[in-house]
Amino acid sequence: MKKLLRACAPALAVLVLSSCTTTNLVQVWRDPNYRAKPVSRIFIIGVMPNDMYRVQFENGLAQALTAKGFQSATSAGAFPPGQLDKEKVKQYVADNKVDLVIVQRLTKKTVEEYVPPSVGYVPAAPYYGGYYGAYGYGYGAVYSPGYMTEQTNVLAETNVYSTSSDPEALVWSGNSNTFNVQDAASAAQSLSAQLVADLIRAQILVK
Repeated sequence: MKKLLRACAPALAVLVLSSCTTTNLVQVWRDPNYRAKPVSRIFIIGVMPNDMYRVQFENGLAQALTAKGFQSATSAGAFPPGQLDKEKVKQYVADNKVDLVIVQRLTKKTVEEYVPPSVGYVPAAPYYGGYYGAYGYGYGAVYSPGYMTEQTNVLAETNVYSTSSDPEALVWSGNSNTFNVQDAASAAQSLSAQLVADLIRAQILVK
């Protein structure tokens, strides 16, 4: 998210940051017994009913991993649309010597929020044209009425499995909330950047 945050001009921080898509990890678990080991290949599986969004979020995570020097493949790139066949996925993982499998489940949440009226101070002008002129000028310049705003958030559960055991062992799990989603591409970029950064810090992604 650092790149996204830097894209918001400091001089307009209050206005611009409110329009940037940001991701927070709200709950994270790491297997304390898991020993970090070099990772060469990663397979990404997105679980969502919309195939178009599945492709965008899988590709976003793959791009974030590639940017950090990790090879990755997506279920959308390896298999046709629809429900994945368990045995075919297991065979693909084995044939391609995949080290980690990342499974991501996403849901969308729409939040409505009331923004109350605001009043700001404006220095008096020298002439308003009578008392009503002063009122009209002051109302238009100072008072902002309240309004309803709608914000779309993406909630994600991400689980990372190591293929070094059979069955595969869960080594990392995290829940995240991506706020103020403008489109699927920006949400995928924000979420993926945050996840990859945390997986590196947790020594799950190790070169």
